[in-house]
Amino acid sequence: MSGLNGKIRSAIQHFRDTLPKDLVGLIEQGAGEISAMDIVENALDVGAVAPEFELPAYGGGMRSLDGYLAKGPLVLTFYRGIWCPYCNLQLKEYDERLREITDHGATLVAVTAEKPNAVDMLASAGVPEDVIAGAVTSVGFDVLHDANNTLARQFGLVFELPESHQTVLNQIGVDVEMLTGQLTYAFADPATYVIAQDGRIVSAFVPNNYRKRAEVEVISNALRVLTTNP
Repeated sequence: MSGLNGKIRSAIQHFRDTLPKDLVGLIEQGAGEISAMDIVENALDVGAVAPEFELPAYGGGMRSLDGYLAKGPLVLTFYRGIWCPYCNLQLKEYDERLREITDHGATLVAVTAEKPNAVDMLASAGVPEDVIAGAVTSVGFDVLHDANNTLARQFGLVFELPESHQTVLNQIGVDVEMLTGQLTYAFADPATYVIAQDGRIVSAFVPNNYRKRAEVEVISNALRVLTTNP
């Protein structure tokens, strides 16, 4: 299957074929519960002004919306963490095809509530190797730490994992409090925004489904339209 979402669908089928049936049942139950949430209705959409932010970057330093927009349009994508196989597929795809975004004069930035060095924390906690084997730990774009999902909440993207998925994470040893510092199972929907230099949101991909991500072609097309009709 081609494209990012094709790779995600292949991963979904692999898990359905190989994981214990009770675990698959919990995963599918939770996926349905998440898709029924009002995430899209609550999220910022095209035409809204992106919230200001200043967040710490993995590797050091602070990054701000104004600082990015001073250089050109901004592509802002949210992800849950490196324990999530679909997040890793997304990060890998975006990293491999980064030029398709930067060639439009844009900057790509990923945002997560997960602390830096999460893979080391997972390994130290004894999480099974196959859970973190595909973890993407180095990319050619900024990754920002959004403690307590503060920015994600301003975008209207935060939701609480259903109990079925909380059970799944507990069964595979993923300690959300350790990874995020939060006492809740709160995560951002994996949305991707294209933000013009004046701060306007010109493209909003809010899937309301953690197993769908914005394709690079969709991002590139939005940037092409923006640079043609600023």
